[in-house]
Amino acid sequence: MNTLLSLQGVHGGTGVTTVLAALGQALHAQGQRVLLVECSPDQMLGLHLGLPAKEAGGWARAQLDGGDWRAAAFACAPGLAVLPYGRVDDAEALQVEQWLQAAPATWADRMPLLAPQFDWVMFDLPQRLPAHVAAINQHAACTLPLRLACVDPANHVALQRHSADARRVLANRYDPAVPVQRDLMQLWLHSHAARLLPQPLHEDARVPAALASKQPLGRYAADSLAAADIDGLALWCLAESARRQAEGAHG
Repeated sequence: MNTLLSLQGVHGGTGVTTVLAALGQALHAQGQRVLLVECSPDQMLGLHLGLPAKEAGGWARAQLDGGDWRAAAFACAPGLAVLPYGRVDDAEALQVEQWLQAAPATWADRMPLLAPQFDWVMFDLPQRLPAHVAAINQHAACTLPLRLACVDPANHVALQRHSADARRVLANRYDPAVPVQRDLMQLWLHSHAARLLPQPLHEDARVPAALASKQPLGRYAADSLAAADIDGLALWCLAESARRQAEGAHG
C-alpha cells in the first residue's frame, strides 16, 4: 500500500518545491520507492532532480495534447522518479483546472496504476488552483496532507487566517538566532502544538546552492543542517505512515 503525501505553502514563496524534492530524495535514501508529482504550472520541480530547464513535457501538457500522462515521467535513479507538470501558459493551466473540476477523481483513478511501482507518491501543490489541490487532498484521500510555513510574521498571519485548516504544519527557514523567529516559534509551539510537526527546517545557505547545482539537498550537501532536518522529517513521515496504516488495519 503506497502513501500519498502533499505539500502546499500557506502562501507563495515558502519553499514547497525545494522541500518536496529534498524529502523525496531522503525517503529514497531510506530504501523507499518514490514518485514526485508536480501539480504547479511553475514547472520547477524537475530542476531539483536534474531535468534540463528547457524540458517542456509533463502530465498536464500530455492531457492538453491528448498524450499519455505516464510517458511524461522521468526516472532520476532506480526507485526515484519525477512527473513534471509540463510547460503551459496561464490559459492552458486554467483549462487543466477546469478539467479537474469536471473530473475530480482523476488522480484517485490513477493511484492503482502507481501503487505497484511506488511506496510514496508525493505532490507539489499550487497556491491558486483549488481543483488541483482538491483532486489530491480530498478525492485521492491523501494520507499525509501537509502545509509549509516560513517562521515569519506574514506566514504567522496566514496561519491565523486559516486556523480551521486541519492539515499538519511544517515550519521552514527557521533561524533561532533571529529574535522574532525565536518568539514566533515559541508562540506556534503554544498555539499550534497539535498541528506543528516536531521537526522544523532550519535556514541554510546551502539550500539555494543545491538548486543551482540541479540536485536535491541531500545529494548536494548531505552534511548540511537543513539536510539533517530533512532526514529527520523523512523518519517522521515513515513512522506516521506506518502508524496510520496500522490504525486503518485495526479500524
